[in-house]
Amino acid sequence: MLRQHCARAAVRQFFKESRRGDGVPCPPVVDPLGRMKPAHFCACLAATRRGDACRRAGCVGFIACGIVMETRAAQDRFRHGLIEGPAVELAATMTARGDNMLGKSNGTHRPHGRARKPTLRRCGAALAAVGLASVAGPAAAASYYVDAVAGSDSAAGTSAATAWKTLAKVNAKTFAAGDRILFHTGQRWAGQLHPLGSGASGNPITLTSYGSGALPIIDGSSLASGGAIYLHNQKYWTIDGFEVTSHSAVNNVGTTAAPGVNRSGIFVDNSGGGTLSGITIRNNHVHDVNGCFICSGADAHNNGGIAVTADLMSPLSLGSDSYNGVVIENNVVSRVGRTGIVFDDYSTGLLYFLNLAALSKNVTVHGNTLDTIDSDGIVVSGSQNNLIDHNIVGHAGLVTVAGSTEPSSAGIWTTRSKNTIIEYNEAYGVLTQTTDGQGFDSDLVASNVTVQYNYSHDNQGGFMLMEGGPLAGSGLVVRYNLSVNDGWGGAKGVFTFAEGVPQNTSIYNNTVYVAAGLTSNLTYCDGWNGIYNRQTWNFRNNLVANFGSGGYNSPSGPTTTIDHNLFYGNHPASEPADAYKLTGDPQFIAASAAAPYGIGLVSGYQVYGSSPAVSSGVLVSGNGGQDYFGRPVSATAAPTRGFYEGVND
Repeated sequence: MLRQHCARAAVRQFFKESRRGDGVPCPPVVDPLGRMKPAHFCACLAATRRGDACRRAGCVGFIACGIVMETRAAQDRFRHGLIEGPAVELAATMTARGDNMLGKSNGTHRPHGRARKPTLRRCGAALAAVGLASVAGPAAAASYYVDAVAGSDSAAGTSAATAWKTLAKVNAKTFAAGDRILFHTGQRWAGQLHPLGSGASGNPITLTSYGSGALPIIDGSSLASGGAIYLHNQKYWTIDGFEVTSHSAVNNVGTTAAPGVNRSGIFVDNSGGGTLSGITIRNNHVHDVNGCFICSGADAHNNGGIAVTADLMSPLSLGSDSYNGVVIENNVVSRVGRTGIVFDDYSTGLLYFLNLAALSKNVTVHGNTLDTIDSDGIVVSGSQNNLIDHNIVGHAGLVTVAGSTEPSSAGIWTTRSKNTIIEYNEAYGVLTQTTDGQGFDSDLVASNVTVQYNYSHDNQGGFMLMEGGPLAGSGLVVRYNLSVNDGWGGAKGVFTFAEGVPQNTSIYNNTVYVAAGLTSNLTYCDGWNGIYNRQTWNFRNNLVANFGSGGYNSPSGPTTTIDHNLFYGNHPASEPADAYKLTGDPQFIAASAAAPYGIGLVSGYQVYGSSPAVSSGVLVSGNGGQDYFGRPVSATAAPTRGFYEGVND
């Protein structure tokens, strides 16, 4: 098969070098058709650059006829205005080179006396093998430049010197796989950026910048509604490196009598597009977006900073559109409403009766920093196989509207989902508005959620909200997290069970610290009394240092297991019974009464090796193999109680 790939791979590399314009060979890449391994591609390129090696490789004829056919196709495209500049000049040279390799020239001379027919027959076989005999190769990807100061919409747009000027020009173009649209740094465009077209797997269309300086600004403040950057029913796009804002300078929060309108910084929507893949949103700064809290359009959760949605207006959640592969990473989102970052596939089955086949798949929200958010920080809804990691959410839940259907907020949460990992995040300063206000939340019909290695502090509503009741999910694991001074409002709990307990909930090896003077409840049953709980759950190996005045309201019943915890500080009468309870000083290294900021700055809440917590816990099967700090946790030996594994200190 190498011979069949060799010609096309070599020719595409020549074209790639010509587009660079510097004559420096580009690094070997995979064949654009996805049929060649990098090692094979490299061998072909080496063969084309050394005639002797090429002959030894036995693919001269294949390379030659590939050059001729590909370059002639390029010349045809040039004649029709589809390519220009150095690529076509190279095409003419390559055609002559290919003719000579085939023993053909402009006249009747055949170099070195080589016969044509055997080589041509070999070429014909190669053409049949690679499919070039009747179909020209795909058009080469292009780069388009946009300059708000020196550009012109009448220019070609294909170089910095011939850049376009306006968003309208960009929005009128349907782009193809591999294209790049580059906006000049340090410049501003007002309106909506809505380019058309779709990329392909491994070959996305990229929105990014060129030049040095500040990020290019897309300002959607003049829009009546919608996203400042907007994609609709499009796949394989990367949005990389923009400053985005969209503030209409009016109060758009909305009321029940006068709803607001949906506004977002970056808005990707799927309504009738089927399954869309390859959406990546990275390295953007989205700020000052006044989305609505009570909205005249779609659900208010789905507007704000960055929103990727499907079937928002689907009656009864019965739509058929979804995503497979969404990455939202390394963005900064601040001063936005209602939601900081949201992924929501609304077509998940009849209301809350999930149809797993209808869920989106493989959503990643990674490395984002959010601050000053009207309501929720990060929400992932309607998807399976999700990862929410290494994010920071601060000061969310700042706004509410009396009488709205969703007056509450949380820092990071998932709902109507399956197989979600929430790890290495920091959430702080979330306020309780009517209800909730937790740093983290596993909400309605969220199954197989693992919340691990997170840092939660100073959240008014507590650390962890768990939705139970008739629409509860199952398989929730909360382990190796640190909570400091959460639940300070006193209305909820560090651990809050709403309407019940998700089936098979395991809460183990967490460290909780509540400073003196706070009224934080350690556990709390919200909307029910916790008595006669029928769902299986356990609370094990946790270290609770309670210097505040709050108590415990824990679900009880025969399916509840509470054991091997360390309770230190104040001991209210409501502290749960635990046959293996420890109450001695845990010997923190340097625990601070004021929560530090920074997920990596919490070593003071570790314990000394002489702590009674060390090696006194109960072994938990499938414990993840490590603690909050990445220290190994044995699969066979008793662990340390709390989020730090102190064995072998």
